[in-house]
Amino acid sequence: MPELSSLLGFSQTEKDLGFITLLLNLNLITYWFGVKFWGNKLGNLGIWPCTRIAAAGFLLANLVFWCSLFASDQPSLLLVACSRLLLGVFSSAFVILAHSHLSIVSKTNLGQLAKTSGAITLGRLLGPCLALLPLAANYLLFSPILLALPACLYCLSCNPKWTRVNQVEAPPTSPAQALNALHFKHILLLAVLTTSLVSIVQYYILPLLFSFGYQGAEATKVYASLLLYLSLALIVYQFVVLPVVSRSPSLIPAVFLASLVSGSLLLSFASNAWALLLVSLAVLAFAISGLPSWYSQQAYLPNPSVSFRAKRSAYLARAHTAGYLIGTAVASGCLLLGVPLLVPICLFSLAMVTLIIRVNQQAQAQPSLT
Repeated sequence: MPELSSLLGFSQTEKDLGFITLLLNLNLITYWFGVKFWGNKLGNLGIWPCTRIAAAGFLLANLVFWCSLFASDQPSLLLVACSRLLLGVFSSAFVILAHSHLSIVSKTNLGQLAKTSGAITLGRLLGPCLALLPLAANYLLFSPILLALPACLYCLSCNPKWTRVNQVEAPPTSPAQALNALHFKHILLLAVLTTSLVSIVQYYILPLLFSFGYQGAEATKVYASLLLYLSLALIVYQFVVLPVVSRSPSLIPAVFLASLVSGSLLLSFASNAWALLLVSLAVLAFAISGLPSWYSQQAYLPNPSVSFRAKRSAYLARAHTAGYLIGTAVASGCLLLGVPLLVPICLFSLAMVTLIIRVNQQAQAQPSLT
């Protein structure tokens, strides 16, 4: 951020850094609208044509971003903004495409969905690691283009066998449609609360480090180390543990409930103990890592058609984005008002417990959902 601020001709003041942060996060706006667009269009255009468009658009957005910074002596703020808006449009397609692909190859079980989430976690880990390399900014910011180019060329030149599989059409309206709709509303609310809890916990950690005596650059390094620790835990859960847990579907909700409750309780007692903080975060991370895959699976089961799952994936993506915004707002409000962040953490956890039980009961009550 400071280097980008200098490149664009801004100072290192908080006001200017805030403007750059806003500029670089314009993609969240088009991401919000993009998931709805891809959810509606994927069923009409098909998965592979949409994949080609999204891959080419993602490559174009990153290329425009790089050129706006380094192609001339005077970087263009307008092109930077346009590139970020383009990035949101095309990047919003990828999770929907991945989940729709799994529906065609009949792999929408918890283990496969968890591996998809694990791939996203790997990407979030790879980005900061690339930033640690001793490279100039122009080479570092060219890396997304180098990574996207082979994928784009593959999409444009190949037509995999699975794309020729006949897609299942949506069945006619059934008497259970209203119950399915209520079930999905509870799933969406659970998705909002899950990402809200993630945001609040992230804000809870930093003040806790201050109470441990860490300040300034030292606190920044310790905080980054904790986030790296959580990312590695998520990868292990999503690639190793959750595929094993998925072999016993009836036990999955109970395992997540136990992890959520015990993790929240341990976190409330971790204010003076480093070891307890690490354990509580690891336990809580297990529930957070597995819940999105579980409730996504529940959301997709009522209807095997690709168009249905694409639309539901879009709704889930919007719910996750809303959750991050709500969690950030709640955490900021609590910090401003002096309310302990453990209060919303416990309240959100209790609400999630109730919804997990409710979603599981609704799934068992509907033959079409089991």
